[in-house]
Amino acid sequence: MQCPKCQFDHPLQTTECLKCGIVFSRYLAAQEAAASQAAVAVPLPVTQAAHALQAVALPSPAASADTDRDDAFRDDAVRELKCRALALPLALFAARLLVRTGFGFVAGMLAMLVHESGHAVTAWLTGRWAIPTLWVTMHGDERSWPVVLILASAICFGGFVAWKMERWGWLCIAGAALLLQLFFLSLPQYLDGALITFGGDGGALVLATILMAMFYAPRESAICRSWGLRWGLLVIGALAFMHVYALWSGPVENIPFGEIEGVNLSDPSLLTIMYGWSSLQLVDRYVRLAEVCLAALAALYVWGLVSAYLDVRSADAPR
Repeated sequence: MQCPKCQFDHPLQTTECLKCGIVFSRYLAAQEAAASQAAVAVPLPVTQAAHALQAVALPSPAASADTDRDDAFRDDAVRELKCRALALPLALFAARLLVRTGFGFVAGMLAMLVHESGHAVTAWLTGRWAIPTLWVTMHGDERSWPVVLILASAICFGGFVAWKMERWGWLCIAGAALLLQLFFLSLPQYLDGALITFGGDGGALVLATILMAMFYAPRESAICRSWGLRWGLLVIGALAFMHVYALWSGPVENIPFGEIEGVNLSDPSLLTIMYGWSSLQLVDRYVRLAEVCLAALAALYVWGLVSAYLDVRSADAPR
């Protein structure tokens, strides 16, 4: 037998080599084990190039989430642009048609609520207490400095909150309200009665304009996040505005001169009989105020379109 290690030829059969001393069975078993391990394929390490190829071929979950957010932002911006382009003109046009039909009483009821609120707000600005109801607004006959201080404090507090929250539009509104209060208080007191009376339909035009302007509140505000509130304010404002505007821009015989049963003379009669306004002055002042409100809405409409269009362009810009 020949030794598998040293090749020594043994004349007799033995279990171990007489020359090198290995045990034949153990040596052969060790060789077979080494051969079987060498036959198993060893996986190669993944190179950096393979990692880069996998990254390109399979986008990460974070990248997919970013893409979804970008698509959602663009869809929202496009939808907002369409709303701002169509909502205000359609609301005013539909309200104008509605007040001429048999369903105009709906606009009349809404206009009455805004009308009485106009009386009350004007009374507060002149320093009088006022409580609006459905058909009449009760108010004080004399200026009350506690009312003046309470209203001024409320306006200043609202402006401070707007400043802290960085709501610059609301801050401007608070500043305008404070200046308007100071202007009304600087007028002679004998004009307060005429202002409060005129503030019925005049205040209705202004308040209805403010309600419609709420449609252009910031997109992250509670008004824009609430679909029903946003569109509801727009519809109420448009109906109330068009009801009052149709009255004063229409035939003179439609103006409600006379006495309201159980209340007093109507506002047009009070202004003409008690305060000496002519019918022409009465109509002209209401119509001019309505035109100022429409001009403000037109400016706001253009601003809303431009800002919404810029949001769409920003969403389309490469990132």
